[in-house]
Amino acid sequence: MNCNRLYLGRVLAVLGLCVSLVRCTPSADQASADVNLDSLLIDAIRKTEELKFETAHAELVELEILARERRDELKQIQALINMGILYLKYNEHDEALRYLFQSLELAQQYKREEILNTIYNNIGVVYSTNDATQQAINYYKIALAISEKQGNRHRIALNMLNLGTEMHKLGDDRGALQNLHKAERLFREDRDTANVAVTVNNIGDIAYSAKNYDSALLRYRQAHEMSVGIRNQYYQAGYLLSLGRTFYHFGQYDSAADYVARSIEGFERMKDTENIIDSYRWLSKIYTVRGNMERALYFSNLTLAWKDTLSEEKTVKWTSEAQMKYEYGKMETAVELLQEEASRQRQFWIGVTLIGIVIGLLVISVLRTKYVNLQQRNVILQKEQEVDRLTLEKNRVERDQLERDMIATERLNALEQERLRQELTFKDRELASKALHLVNKNETFASIHKLLATIELKDNPTAKSQLDKAKKIIRGNDNSDQEWEAFKLHFQEVHPQFFHQLQEAYPDLSANDLRLSAYLLIDLNSKEIAQIFNISPESVRKKKQRLREKLNLEKEEDIKTLLSRYKKTERV
Repeated sequence: MNCNRLYLGRVLAVLGLCVSLVRCTPSADQASADVNLDSLLIDAIRKTEELKFETAHAELVELEILARERRDELKQIQALINMGILYLKYNEHDEALRYLFQSLELAQQYKREEILNTIYNNIGVVYSTNDATQQAINYYKIALAISEKQGNRHRIALNMLNLGTEMHKLGDDRGALQNLHKAERLFREDRDTANVAVTVNNIGDIAYSAKNYDSALLRYRQAHEMSVGIRNQYYQAGYLLSLGRTFYHFGQYDSAADYVARSIEGFERMKDTENIIDSYRWLSKIYTVRGNMERALYFSNLTLAWKDTLSEEKTVKWTSEAQMKYEYGKMETAVELLQEEASRQRQFWIGVTLIGIVIGLLVISVLRTKYVNLQQRNVILQKEQEVDRLTLEKNRVERDQLERDMIATERLNALEQERLRQELTFKDRELASKALHLVNKNETFASIHKLLATIELKDNPTAKSQLDKAKKIIRGNDNSDQEWEAFKLHFQEVHPQFFHQLQEAYPDLSANDLRLSAYLLIDLNSKEIAQIFNISPESVRKKKQRLREKLNLEKEEDIKTLLSRYKKTERV
């Protein structure tokens, strides 16, 4: 799941609103003016969230001009920050960084430390969006240090969440988990369920990338349940896709297909084309493994269709962004000219005529330049459209060939997995035979020992001595520990990773718990296990109940099903 991309969007929204809530104490004669600036800032933020670029841009330009005229330092900084966020939402990352660094210079110049955390964090977001991971980490660390100095718990948690997510991208999972667990604890203490769910989901992503699917599934379930509890539909689609991917790795293809299909509904509501493509790709993969090639081909075709839609969207968006950048570049130039004209009018009334002439010449020049640029851009667009058409045709041919290769490979993998499953079944039968041999041996020795104990030889001391020797021989052959070690060696040849993975997933398991798990895995019943342990069947049932509690199993869940996951993972 591309949950990191979704989360960055949420962080931008939160931090943009946080900027609007920072206040400076106004003087009495500026109170009404400040209220007007606050309203203008809040409205610009709302327009940014609604992706109304033109209106938001105009309001932020007006806010920056008014704040500078009224010498409202904080509002001037806030205008620049939100202008950077606006350009980031439209993928103009260079412009976004330019405005954010301008806001940083002003904040340092005016010594407005209360706003530095927001600036550094958003700079980190821009670098993260461009996969400049190390730079993003550096700025998140600076933001975190400021939050800790100010004692702002909520921002500490947000900074740790960003930092942990980025460290995972760099491969530092240990450091990532440390930050994410701290962020989770702070969010839980503040009862911020939405951010708890995001943090828990990101911890699940780390477990998933390490192929620790049991732990990942537990985290994804927690995140999804929390989002449902607070009716937060923003992330539910991503959590559902994560659950579907994880169930796929457990071989539970019905559950996997159900969760992935439900995720598509949420992504379509959010118009998230990239994740829709990813979801259809997973559905094709699931039905391919299940052998339903008709459904697999259907979802594969949907994947290709949505990829074409994404390509068209990017082309339209690129054209729109280029046009907006050009138009608003003109607007900024015009605003600067108007500011210069106003300044000259206040200082030199005689310069009005000269300024008018200059403006007329500039307008003629701009119009002429615009006409030439439009001509050139039309030629370039026509050539690029032809290149895009040829590229799409080539990609379709390559995708068809890749799809055929993928289907053939997955068929071979399915045959190989079936052979491995048959081999495991045969070896499990051998293990069960060895264990049953041990049960029969112990039963035989126990029966002989009981029989000898019933014989009374009061008048024959010699025969009594011989019977005592026989009992001693029987006790000497009761070497259950040695038998267990021999059985354990054979078991580890068949399932080399079973004990290691089970102990790693559940560190509280004792040696006897692991031994009992092995016997349960090869389908020994309570009576047979009781003979091996030399205890009563009731004691075996108690041992099984304690083992279920340590494995966190619900009443209706089968212990053999869970243990079988650790038998399968080392072979698949």
